[in-house]
Amino acid sequence: MNKKVILFSILLVISATCFIPVKQQKTLSVKASFYNVYQQLARGDNWKKWRADLRQIYLSDSTKISDTQSVNQFSLKSTAITLDVRIANGYNFSVDETNGHNQFSYDYTILPEKDPDSTLVTTVQKIKLITYIFNSVAGQSFSNTHISDLKVFMENPDLYYGYKINKQKVIDTAILVSTKLVSEKDKFTEAARILSNLNQYRSSHGLVQTQPLIAQFFSKNNNMTQIVIGVPVDKKAVTSNPISFVEMPSHGNSYIVRYRGKFKDKIQAYIAMQRYFNDKHITKAVLPFETYLENKLPSNDSDIIDIQINFPAF
Repeated sequence: MNKKVILFSILLVISATCFIPVKQQKTLSVKASFYNVYQQLARGDNWKKWRADLRQIYLSDSTKISDTQSVNQFSLKSTAITLDVRIANGYNFSVDETNGHNQFSYDYTILPEKDPDSTLVTTVQKIKLITYIFNSVAGQSFSNTHISDLKVFMENPDLYYGYKINKQKVIDTAILVSTKLVSEKDKFTEAARILSNLNQYRSSHGLVQTQPLIAQFFSKNNNMTQIVIGVPVDKKAVTSNPISFVEMPSHGNSYIVRYRGKFKDKIQAYIAMQRYFNDKHITKAVLPFETYLENKLPSNDSDIIDIQINFPAF
């Protein structure tokens, strides 16, 4: 046989072999419960949040990604990306993806670890042998599976809970406080009146405000709201009803959430914080209170507020 033909045949076999499909696997430990990780993978609308490329599109214009979900499967579509995800056995997610002119196939398998707050996530991607060889030499790449995006999202409170959460020591503070139960419809005018009374008392007793005012608005039955307004001051003073003096303990911790938006929408920050406490097994010491960083109260439910919500905890 002609040597050129033999050489060509060998090269042809080698070339064909390079395109044999193989599988490549990677496992990461994610610091989140099995249930929480499962929820992120089982619903298409959550993929828009944890996958970095989809999140960028979703935040710029949420209408640019459509999704359809049925039993044990869902699809996501944008201009450049299409995902078809099938759920099997309650812990396996099989993905077929078209991204521009490229197509990818990979799986996620999740398993709980001994630590209930950790989950093993394994991804298996189907690639050509030539790609596998290249990855083995250059360093295995699993960027197409976005497994690192999932880990970063689940372990970053800013991304997962939607708010920046910090833990800090409780500040030793002296506070003038006044509490009143009022009609829900009058809560803003009554809160302003309470604050005015506190400031008059502070001024008449030579007290200096040391930090932005604090407040609590607690909805009660029969359309009533309990209002608590506080003004931090530089020293203790003798008070009488309806004004009292409170000292914040210098020991203990407080979890802080920053919120800027409409007054009526701040409930979302409270919900996120409750999820965080549940996931981290943290017990609240007392009811949370809000620090109004611009040192002014809202006048209606749609007013934009800039607050720090403080959650004292054990």
